[in-house]
Amino acid sequence: MKRYVFLLLPLFYLNGLVACLDDEELVKLECVPGHQQLCDEEGDDYPDARIHPKPVRSGQCSYGLRTCTLQGWSECVGALGPEEEVCDGIDNDCDGTIDNTFPEQQQLCGFIEGVDYGVGICVPGVMVCDNGATRCEGHVGPTEEVCDGVDNNCDGSIDEGIPNSTAIVCYDGPAGTMAIGECRAGIRYCADGGFDGPCDGQVLPAPELCDNKDNNCDGQVDEGFDTRGVDIVFVIDVSGSFSDEIDSMIEGITPLLDDPLTSRFRFGLAVIGGSDLGHFEPIFNRYSQKITDFVPADEFLQHLQFIQSLDDGGIEPSIDVPMWCMNGIYEFSWDIAGQKVIILMTDEVAQSVDNQNVQQVNNYAVQNGFEVFVFALPEHHASFIGMVREEQDRLFTPAVNSETVFLQIKRIFENLCASGG
Repeated sequence: MKRYVFLLLPLFYLNGLVACLDDEELVKLECVPGHQQLCDEEGDDYPDARIHPKPVRSGQCSYGLRTCTLQGWSECVGALGPEEEVCDGIDNDCDGTIDNTFPEQQQLCGFIEGVDYGVGICVPGVMVCDNGATRCEGHVGPTEEVCDGVDNNCDGSIDEGIPNSTAIVCYDGPAGTMAIGECRAGIRYCADGGFDGPCDGQVLPAPELCDNKDNNCDGQVDEGFDTRGVDIVFVIDVSGSFSDEIDSMIEGITPLLDDPLTSRFRFGLAVIGGSDLGHFEPIFNRYSQKITDFVPADEFLQHLQFIQSLDDGGIEPSIDVPMWCMNGIYEFSWDIAGQKVIILMTDEVAQSVDNQNVQQVNNYAVQNGFEVFVFALPEHHASFIGMVREEQDRLFTPAVNSETVFLQIKRIFENLCASGG
């Protein structure tokens, strides 16, 4: 008699555990239905999750689960393995470090079309990962050119054509004097990467001159000149052809020598063109001589009358004698604080026996504070214009009419600063 063993199992196990009872055989299941076990993305299995704690994986990596069914173990569900690291704030390759590598790492970036990198300040950047996002670090592109000794716009040239900055306004004078009187600001240009060069064109305060200008930039014009003295040297041609003009000059100036206008004037006298004016050496004794140092106005007339008696017929060094009167060859006791004036009177073209020219005379006069006026025939004015600062109103035509000479000399006297002109 055959015996049969029946296991009391739930109905849902019957299909798995018992098969073909007619053949009296039992079939063993692969796993206990309902049980689970860990698995990974490679398909490897791990101990039963109910018995063993779930292992820990780094970064984004995690294990999945297989579930036992009557048909066996299911596919691994939920396993996540390592991937290529990217910059996203996650340890994608599960090596324990976040964003340590990423596809853009060390990649150059920031390029601007048309810019020659490696020239001037321009350099490309490098991609870096920062807080889970990539950014371009270290890129320097072209900028507007500035005066700094650097090629800012990366065109191969330094400090060229700087818009609105090729020069700066400058002024080295005392505060409060710029734009007062003659004082003006200048321009300092970009050079050697900075604006440290000279201030071109600036006009700084200077000693006050008698020129109807505020030279010292204190807001006043020609101050201090109305109380100073005036030293005037007349240089007169006594060569003979000028005798009528000398007579008219003496008659014309005589009334002015008694006028209050000349009360602070001193007069000196030199002559050119005489035939018996001394020895041949030195050169300033050949054709000219100093007649008198400065004397008051009331004594000057007698010296003018004296030259009427001098022999004539010599050469007229009309360029040299004004210079000699100024530079000390002829020793005049010029008042340093006074106004210094030279008045030349001749009927001949400008001449020199000492290789000097009218421009040299003018330059010396300007640099040393002398005023020069010339009486010459109209056809000779061009030869003297360089001696009188190229100013036509400093040139006069000699006259044989004493009234005309009076008005000419009075005009000169009245326009001197010490005369209130």
